[in-house]
Amino acid sequence: MANRGGLSLSVKMILTTTLLIVVTVVGSGVLNVVNVRKAFDESSQRQIDVFLKGRRALGEFGTPLFARGVSQLLFDRGRDAEILSVVKETVEQDTKEEKGRKDYGLKLAYVLDLNQKVVSHCFEEQTLTCADGKHEAMSPAIGALADESWKQALAAWKASTKNEALVSFEMNSGGSDYRVFAYPVFAPGTPPTAAGALAAEAPEARLGYVVLGYDMAPIKLFTEQAAEQKAAASTRAALYTGAVGALFALIGTVLAILQGLSISRPIKQLAWKADQIARGDLEARVEIKSNDEIGFLGENFNFMADQINILLMQTAEKARIEQELEVAKAIQETLVPTSDPVDKGVLKFAGYFQPASQTGGDWWTWSDLVGDKVLVVIGDVTGHGVPSAMITAAAKAACDVARHVHNDDVTVTRLLEIMNHAIFESAQRRFVMTCFASIIDTKLRTITYANAGHNFPYLYRTGEGGKGEFGSLMIRGNRLGDDRMSKYEAKTTELSPGDVLVWYTDGIVECESAAGEEYGEKRFRASVRKAAALDAGEMRDAIVADATAFFGDAPRKDDITMIVGRIH
Repeated sequence: MANRGGLSLSVKMILTTTLLIVVTVVGSGVLNVVNVRKAFDESSQRQIDVFLKGRRALGEFGTPLFARGVSQLLFDRGRDAEILSVVKETVEQDTKEEKGRKDYGLKLAYVLDLNQKVVSHCFEEQTLTCADGKHEAMSPAIGALADESWKQALAAWKASTKNEALVSFEMNSGGSDYRVFAYPVFAPGTPPTAAGALAAEAPEARLGYVVLGYDMAPIKLFTEQAAEQKAAASTRAALYTGAVGALFALIGTVLAILQGLSISRPIKQLAWKADQIARGDLEARVEIKSNDEIGFLGENFNFMADQINILLMQTAEKARIEQELEVAKAIQETLVPTSDPVDKGVLKFAGYFQPASQTGGDWWTWSDLVGDKVLVVIGDVTGHGVPSAMITAAAKAACDVARHVHNDDVTVTRLLEIMNHAIFESAQRRFVMTCFASIIDTKLRTITYANAGHNFPYLYRTGEGGKGEFGSLMIRGNRLGDDRMSKYEAKTTELSPGDVLVWYTDGIVECESAAGEEYGEKRFRASVRKAAALDAGEMRDAIVADATAFFGDAPRKDDITMIVGRIH
């Protein structure tokens, strides 16, 4: 009886221990599978959100840019073949090869004339189909997608409450989803509006319309890929959990036979500690009392708990740092003007700012001064990142205070002296800043300037015969923050109609391509010379595009800031 009682107790222990292990492993496995599936669902949604945001940003940037590209051709009229070439090239350039298949981002592009007649259109399916519209009215014969998109574009302009020229909408045609952007083309100097786009009698400035349609098919591909990956990961997690469960069950059964009731204590302790960690007590650890498998399991359990604790702390710290960097980036973006071109009568200028990291040490600003004068200031703090960005904030504050104290009638020398004092006191010579301050008198067509160790801006002037020559606004001075008592000199240069002014930091000439070659002053001047006949905004964009093409995918080692101005 005693033996039968002992045997029965051992069997009960084996069954109880095995069941406990199975339940624990299955519960952990289910939780693991659920978390895996949830993680894949969230990742898939993020990918879709990023894709939609990218499509929207691409359309909002690319459609007006495309309109600008065909505006002159529409204005000249009779250049339908050139418009068709531009439309075709635009669609072709947006096609890319990926994993042996073609991915068409831009599926549809067409151009209408000022009377809403088709000038040219292209549609990308398995092959690229383009045709000259011959100024015929939009109809299903042109293509179902084009016809439906134009009807919705007209409806979107009509429904616009803010009279916005650029409209976008999602639509389905032929079982496929698209994001469509429509934009009226107006003559330069006339802002396009929804009302102008809808006007039955074409306004004098209206030149035509452009419509771009982007394929949304990748969303379905993202969903299918995520579903396949989720199923595979769930299967792996289930198999892994099953394998671990079988191992634990075997160990528990053997130890239950050999040691009886003594085996239940460490297992219960392990389960208890696991539950504590699952409930958020990351300091819970297993007490190791043996050198056998249970002790080894306890050591691994404690090690994994330590790693989880460390990982969570590192994740929280990383999230905190990233949040602070985002805040710093947002603050710094308020320190520089927008990229929109500025028109001040005879002076038109446009700026560009790109930090090498989330925050940078470059900075520029402009302000109106009394007497139809315009203040333009550009600076570069040593290094880049958050510390340098803080110095740019001090420089911006000092500049604003100087203007306020002098009632917007400050001189460039006084401005640099005030900024020098502020940066010296703020940085204590751990950081210094180069800076170039200039005041353009739009009545007298003169520029008065002072320099604090910064690059000399270019003065590009077209001489007789149309040949341009480069000069520079050359003057020297101590960097801001070098010496509390620094004084600065000013010079004045007369400006002529057609003169081009280029203020810049050294980032654009010192940044390198993927091959390690610097962009350099020679390429920079050549780019300025090539774009010198354009308006300020177009000139800036052309110079930036040339530099970006040279840099390629190489990371920028310094911030890039540039201001391009033209005297009219």
